[in-house]
Amino acid sequence: MTINYAEIGITTNFSFLRGGSHPQAYVHQAAILGLPAIGIADHNTLAGVVRAYKELENPEIKHKPRLLIGSRIVFIDGTPDILVYPRDRAAYGRLCQLLTQGKRGEGTLKGECHLTFGDLLEFAEGQLLVLALPHRFEEIKAREVLERLRGSRADGVWLAASLLYRGDDRRRLARLKRIADQAGVPLLATNEVLYHDPSRRPLQDVLTCIREKTTIEAIGKRLESNAERHLKPAGEMARLFRDAPEAIAETMRFASRITFSLDQLKYQYPDEPVPPGKTAQQHLEDLTWAGVKKYFNDDIDDTLRATLKKELALIAELKYAHYFLTVHDIVHYARGENILCQGRGS
Repeated sequence: MTINYAEIGITTNFSFLRGGSHPQAYVHQAAILGLPAIGIADHNTLAGVVRAYKELENPEIKHKPRLLIGSRIVFIDGTPDILVYPRDRAAYGRLCQLLTQGKRGEGTLKGECHLTFGDLLEFAEGQLLVLALPHRFEEIKAREVLERLRGSRADGVWLAASLLYRGDDRRRLARLKRIADQAGVPLLATNEVLYHDPSRRPLQDVLTCIREKTTIEAIGKRLESNAERHLKPAGEMARLFRDAPEAIAETMRFASRITFSLDQLKYQYPDEPVPPGKTAQQHLEDLTWAGVKKYFNDDIDDTLRATLKKELALIAELKYAHYFLTVHDIVHYARGENILCQGRGS
């Protein structure tokens, strides 16, 4: 029987001093393992997904996993981490707004992101939310968080099920199943991945020591207790979660809910106001020929006239008229205020 599994709990090196592998390495490893989909969810950022997305264009990758775009929201108010995956383009925009708010808040230093549970609820519409509980957790608090998430405008809520590989995994998994059942949410398996291959564990240990400002000799139990936080094949995850096969199947249902991908994004330049009845290109051309009349008394040679027409045609082809109107507005305002100003084409 073929078992499919999507790993949605991946942390890359873009989670500073936490992830031990580059996004590109996860793409290659997922291809080797035959995983149908992987989800990158770095801590309070979307930075790692871009390089993973570009790596999918690598012709050396024969089996291309589907890339799910998310972020792991780490809160400042004691709320457990929540993996946030936007269902569609609109939800992706809301996730970007949430992260921007966290990074621009009053008193927030560079590299920090200050978010509370209430902030997430404000931007929850259209998001798929996965609660990731720490090693030690209170069942009552976990249920409270899940119930509040269910009451939000999120498109779906899950409880992440991860193993610790410390001898009490069956007991931990039973607790997680109980919480999920009581809260009325599905259980979703993840390996809480920190590196693509077990060989990266020593590097991840060093990163942890740097983050904790200590040494390998002194860090003690703050290190991961084993080298299991790597990308695993579907068969191995199914074996580990044999007491909760529904959590493995749920990963594929989770992935199927997501329609957003980075190829849906394109740059949208802010519209410049133009006179009624005109397009931006028509307004730019009118301003250009008015400038010819003003500065050259409408007397230019055929070469310059041909150059202007060629440049205007290129601007029309590339749809850059709005940009040139912005430059025109800035220069026009500066000259009206006697401010020295020079427009630049670069």
